[in-house]
Amino acid sequence: MISKKNLVIFIFLLSALISCSNEFSKYNYVSYKKLENPRKAKKLSSVILVNKEKINLLSNFNIVDKYIVTIDMKSDKLIKIFNNETGKLLKSFGRKGQGPSEFIGASDIIRDPNDENMFWIYDLTTTLIKKFSLKNVFNDNFKPIKIIKFTDEIPVQIVMTKNNHMYATAITTRGRILEYDEKGRLIRRIGKIPLKFKNRRFAKQHSHGFLGDILYLKNKLYIATKYGSLIENYDIKSGKLIATYYGPDLFFPEYNIVPAGIYYTMTPNKKTRWGYVGISHNKKTDKFFLLYSGRYFFDKEGIPVEGSYTNTIYIMNNKGELEEELILDKKVHKIRVSEDSSTIYGAGSNEILKFEYIKKSY
Repeated sequence: MISKKNLVIFIFLLSALISCSNEFSKYNYVSYKKLENPRKAKKLSSVILVNKEKINLLSNFNIVDKYIVTIDMKSDKLIKIFNNETGKLLKSFGRKGQGPSEFIGASDIIRDPNDENMFWIYDLTTTLIKKFSLKNVFNDNFKPIKIIKFTDEIPVQIVMTKNNHMYATAITTRGRILEYDEKGRLIRRIGKIPLKFKNRRFAKQHSHGFLGDILYLKNKLYIATKYGSLIENYDIKSGKLIATYYGPDLFFPEYNIVPAGIYYTMTPNKKTRWGYVGISHNKKTDKFFLLYSGRYFFDKEGIPVEGSYTNTIYIMNNKGELEEELILDKKVHKIRVSEDSSTIYGAGSNEILKFEYIKKSY
């Protein structure tokens, strides 16, 4: 016979399993795989590479060749380029406006996969993506080489492939990922907006709630969900979701949909938490660097906290296992990893930090 103690444990585990299953059943995710807390933890100290005297409000950055290209939203010239070793400011351009070399809401910097001298700037407000040459910019030629206008849906985070196709998480009516051709035309939708709908009326607002950083690697796409502790892995050829990694804590996006004039919008509520706010991959180590928060959007008094700023990075291998936790001495909201994996670059609000991850061998 089952003892009373074992019966209580059995009922508790059964209840937890049923509760968990019910929670999972609300979503279109498949192949759930738990990310366990890594056994190893490592503390990293920062060095200021670019200080607040050179940047007013750093919204995004990327490493292009041997340079750091940034978006400074409170500067007269939004795009700034720094030496990635010395932090020296080398060039600034991109005033606010609608001209070829101007921006209204520059939001993302994408490295060109075919030429390390080229990079793209995406303007979320105008849905224009513009291609620039480092060589031209350093010669004071700020005219974009190419301009593409997205006319279908609203891409938010974009990655490019060598065949010049673009994949994006987006504010969309359907599909988890949108695929565009080299002219910005929508050619395919991959996956589904994760939430199972009873009414599709607010599909676009729900897609907003499930936005995330997107990464392309070896014909696969990875999405780090901004408001959830979830990493999705999609196969490009089939368009199917291969795996949904969750953890170390488990939470899904929570938000409200409220009127905004004659329209509706997604807005955070007291249950909203920042999840995986960034994802990078290092080819040399074949490891994923996951910037993780877990903090609630509001504190107990209902005041927004800087939850997208965090000092936690998880290192995930290609088997979907967390191998290591990195604890930074300062909080950042974006990260990039050097090609030799020695350095992690982090973005504060008005500075760029360097963290030595693996000692360089000279």
